[in-house]
Amino acid sequence: MCAWWALSLPRWRRAARGGAWCMAVLCCLWLVVTWPVAVYAHVHPQPDASVHASAHPHAPAPAAHGAAALSPAVRVPVSGVSVLGEACVVVGAGGRPPDVEAPWLHTRLPHEWEQTHPGYRGTMWYRFRVRLDQVPTDTWAVYLPRAVMNAQVWVNGVAMAYTGSMVEPVTRNWYVPLLVNVPSSAWQPGENTIYVRVASGYVSRHGLAPIEIGPAALLAERQGQRRWVQADGVLVANIGLFALGIVMAIVWLRDREQLPTGYISAAALMWSLGTTVMVTPNPLTPLVLWENLAFFLVAWSLLMICLYYHRYPGGRVVWPERVAQLMIVVAPAAALLAPSARTMGLIFAVIYVLALSGFARAAAHIVRHRIKDGLWLLLGTVLMIGAATHDVAIQLGWAAFDAVYVLPFIAPLNVCCIFITLAGDYSRSRRALRELNRTLTARVAQRERELRDSFARLAAMERAQAVSAERSRILKDMHDGVGAHLSSALRQLQSSTGEPVDLPLVTQTLRDSLDQLKLSIDAMHLQPGDVVGLLASLRFRMTPRLKAAGIELVWDVPELAAWPLGTPPVLRHLQYILFEGLSNVLQHSGATRLVLTARLEGGLLDLSLIDNGSGLTDEHPRGQGLQSMVGRAAVIGARLTFLRPAQGGLELRLTLPWQASDWRGLSSAA
Repeated sequence: MCAWWALSLPRWRRAARGGAWCMAVLCCLWLVVTWPVAVYAHVHPQPDASVHASAHPHAPAPAAHGAAALSPAVRVPVSGVSVLGEACVVVGAGGRPPDVEAPWLHTRLPHEWEQTHPGYRGTMWYRFRVRLDQVPTDTWAVYLPRAVMNAQVWVNGVAMAYTGSMVEPVTRNWYVPLLVNVPSSAWQPGENTIYVRVASGYVSRHGLAPIEIGPAALLAERQGQRRWVQADGVLVANIGLFALGIVMAIVWLRDREQLPTGYISAAALMWSLGTTVMVTPNPLTPLVLWENLAFFLVAWSLLMICLYYHRYPGGRVVWPERVAQLMIVVAPAAALLAPSARTMGLIFAVIYVLALSGFARAAAHIVRHRIKDGLWLLLGTVLMIGAATHDVAIQLGWAAFDAVYVLPFIAPLNVCCIFITLAGDYSRSRRALRELNRTLTARVAQRERELRDSFARLAAMERAQAVSAERSRILKDMHDGVGAHLSSALRQLQSSTGEPVDLPLVTQTLRDSLDQLKLSIDAMHLQPGDVVGLLASLRFRMTPRLKAAGIELVWDVPELAAWPLGTPPVLRHLQYILFEGLSNVLQHSGATRLVLTARLEGGLLDLSLIDNGSGLTDEHPRGQGLQSMVGRAAVIGARLTFLRPAQGGLELRLTLPWQASDWRGLSSAA
């Protein structure tokens, strides 16, 4: 519990995590250094002194030629596997082994043709001598871990079955271990001679590694293990790498700003295709094109990795990208103009140095900015550097001829580490986006609450303003209507001339005031646009007074739809104009008949009051009521006219637009 508590502290947890990563990096470095050696020792064990009759491995090779160049006969036990590390070699183009008198040269294996026959390409024969105490009862085999490019085995002058072609185009079995079964009938007690015919290919380190003989079951297990490491496993790794490259290519296509991801996806695709082409025995094109295609794809993929490292910290460093772009052109040109394994090795060495500079820049960026998941990139790159060093040494001839290339396995692992960093960036971006969404949601909710509060305050203010406006309107209506009539009645009652009060006139004035008050109350309950309701209210309120005055009211109002422009303020102004007109008829016209009409024609609404009274003369004074009618008509955009019908009397016509688009510059005129 104490240990768990200590590790739970942030400082101790960081220290433990850092120590774990250091141990992981050291283990990976140890794996890079020792794994190729372990694989080589497992699939190509060193011979025992009891089964190997060659000289000391560091002793100089014998210089004997011809018939004297006989390799010592190796005594081979029937129960185990023997490694043959010495042979005689001779150039030969025939389909059968050369005779003993040919210029054989004694050499040790692994043997590279450049050591004894510089620049030679064609067919080389190797001769081995083994001694058997008895003929094996089960099937034996001859195992060739590395024969570049293809090989055929003869035992005691009998040709064994072989894989592929030994003539142009030679089957590219340079990286595929070969196992040749030898029937029991081919062996004989005592001395036996084994010939291995090796045919060269296009460009490679031509030669032969030490061969093994023994029971076919034991050698088949060794050959299967090495075949998986050198061929089958490479194909499996390439399939996974190709799929990973497709995924990263899709990521880059969806977001073109992630250029480093585009570089690493191109590297993954080209590497998987290039190494697949490289280890494929049977080319689908002419051999020159096939070999160059494999080299170009692998070289270009490594250059894409270099560009990835230089672009990983962000920004752009010009000279490494210029060098990488130059190498994209130089590498194929050099391979075509000077095709050799050493030329290819030098090209890979230059790319290796360029990759080291990019890795140094990426590592500095990771350490300086403490990039999360950056240790995965460092781990994959450390493995890549170790594997690249090992493989470049093989290509330049500094490593064993039959050494196993490790980049085909480490390169996919490196891309997986890079993909982990990409996935980490994506997951962190998703978390940041979710956190941002949560923050934005909280802020939006807060802003919504603030806006609702603000809207509530504004609504309250609008309601208060509406109440205030309504109070102002009521006060204005009462002042213009009820107040004016009450003032008139008061003046009539307080006459200063000494004449008796005209009670009927005062009564009429007070009735007008009361009717105005009732109509103002009715206007509060009118629906917007209800012109017919407004006229009906006037008829209801004014009919008793008209009858008392001996005036017949004729109703000529059809059913009308709601007036679009009939807002409550407009209806109140309209009500006042019509009421004032009715009051004038009662007080001044002397009419006995009054017609109230409403018509909707041509987009205009016409309301008329037509009486048969005395009419309006030019000398008739214009009072305050008439001026108020004209002003209210102007407010609602109506035209107010007084007409003289042919039969006499007076017509008050009020013309209003039915729609806003029907407004034709109506103006009020009296």
